[in-house]
Amino acid sequence: MDVLINIIELASDLAHTRTLYESGDICLSEDEMFLDINSDTTVYTEEIQDRFNEWYDFYYSSIMDVSLNDARKFFIVE
Repeated sequence: MDVLINIIELASDLAHTRTLYESGDICLSEDEMFLDINSDTTVYTEEIQDRFNEWYDFYYSSIMDVSLNDARKFFIVE
């Protein structure tokens, strides 16, 4: 069964969840991760953004590696 996913959205959701989980040392709730929760656009605090970026890169790369490895199965001719 093939499943179509948005890799950017998946990596972002995973990174956000991981960042929240690992940021108990600097914030007590998800709302504290953002500069202004009442703004139209949510923006992470600087330290949270740095942590998010690291996890986003990790998850994006991991998902792409799996996707590319699976794609190679269909194009390898023996």
